[in-house]
Amino acid sequence: MDVTREQELTISGMTCGHCAQTLTTALSALRGVENVDVDVASGRVILNVAHPLSTEFLTGIVSEAGFELTAIRERAR
Repeated sequence: MDVTREQELTISGMTCGHCAQTLTTALSALRGVENVDVDVASGRVILNVAHPLSTEFLTGIVSEAGFELTAIRERAR
């Protein structure tokens, strides 16, 4: 039985729908990412992943997209 994990990211620097789309595109392209839900107003991103992605890896991806990863929380679903 596969367990999907949920990673909640707190992102700074998102201000509009274009920001959300940029981040969604970058994160959706990652291996193991099943779903990306971006909420610009709260600065939160929920990732549903087959396996947890490391903080260092996510920090790099988010930074390359032009934003800053300020926190990450994980939980099994």
